[in-house]
Amino acid sequence: MYNVIVAGSTDFTADCILQLIKMDNVNISSIIAPIDSKKDRKGNIIISPTSKIALEYNIKLLKPENINSDDSYKTLSDLSPDFLIVVAYGKLLSKRILSIPKIMPVNIHGSLLPILRGASPVEHALLYGFEKTGTTLQKMDYKLDEGDIILQDEFEILENWQFYELYEEIKKSGVSLLKEFFSDTQKYISNLKKQDDKKATFCGKIKKEYGKLDFTKDALILHNMTKAFVRYPTAFCFYDNFMIKVFKSEYKKSDNKSYFGKIIEVNNNGIFIQALNGVYIIKELQKEGKKKQTVKEFLCGNKLNTGEYFK
Repeated sequence: MYNVIVAGSTDFTADCILQLIKMDNVNISSIIAPIDSKKDRKGNIIISPTSKIALEYNIKLLKPENINSDDSYKTLSDLSPDFLIVVAYGKLLSKRILSIPKIMPVNIHGSLLPILRGASPVEHALLYGFEKTGTTLQKMDYKLDEGDIILQDEFEILENWQFYELYEEIKKSGVSLLKEFFSDTQKYISNLKKQDDKKATFCGKIKKEYGKLDFTKDALILHNMTKAFVRYPTAFCFYDNFMIKVFKSEYKKSDNKSYFGKIIEVNNNGIFIQALNGVYIIKELQKEGKKKQTVKEFLCGNKLNTGEYFK
């Protein structure tokens, strides 16, 4: 029976915990979650999915202010874990904390490492127009996402997938890797694979300004931005001094090199806007201060004229 500590904060972490609970050779001695600080509209604290699972299954829940503190080190050391499993925890762990598990610390990362090391692999796989991506189970290293590879799973990114669809596939894939690993840990531990640092690429945290649509860019890039940033910050532009958020889009190729941002057609199926090398087509949008709408719904209360410009 493996003694395991799990650290994380999201529904991805919760799915992994539920899988581990089902396994006969795993005992979760503790769950580490961040201190809940987000509030709903009524001012109530929102409990993280990880904390909910711990409370539901009566698993020891730790919420350290500083995971790398002396107190945290002592608390975790006293639990004497075989594995520390980190899934979307969002904080860097010190060498000392990573040295606590008797066998190794492991992490599930949402890309095929060493591609897209960093905080936003799901968004960047869509932003860069990848046809394939996957998940990696890695032995954790104190350097971000540079640990030895234990297992990987590759899959295709479907053309119509946005962030949420790809994220769901990443979660399923990651849970599957964890299940496979604990089916024969000795086999996989004895076959670790070093990452090729020469092939490494990186992706940082997503910032709000990344969502600004620039119609001098390629229409395909704008479409990929819409898919990648639909959760946050959402692709956005401006029309008549109002911010317009775009939740769904399409694009068509052309050899266009001018009149960027110009509306060339408007109908119930979309708002067609000139961009570099093509046309960016808005399908679902939200005007500042209003609710999200299809273009057909939007046009019932708003007038757009061909020849005008989005900025």
